[in-house]
Formats: sequence, structure tokens, C-alpha cells
Amino acid sequence: MRYNRLLGPVLFGAIAVTGAFEGMRQRSYQDPGGVWTICHGETAGVTQNQSYTDEQCAMLLASSLSYHNEPLESLNYQLPPNVHIAALDFSYNLGTNALRRSTLYKKLQAHDIDGACREFNRWVYVAGKDCRKDGSNCSGIVTRREIETQLCTGQLSVKEALVQLGHLKSDSEIIHVIRH
Repeated sequence: MRYNRLLGPVLFGAIAVTGAFEGMRQRSYQDPGGVWTICHGETAGVTQNQSYTDEQCAMLLASSLSYHNEPLESLNYQLPPNVHIAALDFSYNLGTNALRRSTLYKKLQAHDIDGACREFNRWVYVAGKDCRKDGSNCSGIVTRREIETQLCTGQLSVKEALVQLGHLKSDSEIIHVIRH
């Protein structure tokens, strides 16, 4: 049996969360580590002065999420959806090789989900810089790891993560708009 396929709610959750974290730029740019990037954080084959349409970016994201999900499909059990989404976002952000070498992945392989969820916040460095420090220009990675941790532990739903990231209005904001 094949586990952790990228279908239904997990696919939609991964697209929403990863898309929100990555943002979307149709023109290539250099990320904080100096890597040429486009769309939702795609780096493979990206060079200066490239541009893509919304549709091309959407196709790249779907394809890339499928690729970055491969290590999770090799686990011999089904991850809870929240854990799957958090681990997939981690894989998308850092790459499948980093995931496969990580203690987080080793804990997932050992069915130690609680231990795996505690590993996300260890990954707060970009190009050798500690992103927890003021002036690092990479503090977003700290927020990303905190949200991945909270998703993984079930303290945060996908909807709540999107509200925190400013991609959805909270229920109280919607009620305020309706009443006024």
C-alpha cells in the first residue's frame, strides 16, 4: 500500500500553506541566500530576467509539491493531514535531500510524530545566518518554522495559519465588516 499520497484536503492545504509562505512573483529574483527564484519559490533552472504567467506558476507549484512529497510517500504509515502538510512545506522550503538527512525525517520514519514536530524550529538558518537575530533579513523563516510546528502538533489549523499569514480574514474581521 502506498501512503501519504498528495490528494484532497492535504493537497489543498499544502497549496494554500506553501503558496502563502512563498508568496508569488512572476519575475525571477534572488532570495535571501542569493538563489535565483520565481513563482512560489521555484529555483530549478531559474535565471535572471525570467517571467511566468499565473497559470505557469500554478503548474510549477503543483508539480514541485508532488516532487517534494516523495520522501513522505516512502514512509510505511499514513501521516495525519496536519503533520503531512507541515512536513511537505518543510521539504518544499529546504529540499528533499535536507528532509531525508534531517532528524525530523528520521523521527517520522520511527513513528515518533511528537519528536518530529519538535524538530522544525531547529531549522532557522539561511546562508549561515541565524534568522532569530535582529537585522538578519530572514526572520520570516522563524515564523514559518513556528507555524509548521503548530500545524504539526495540531495547535493550528490550515485556516488559522493562513489568517496568521494575512492570507485570510479572521472570523472576527469578517463579522466586523458585515456589521459595519
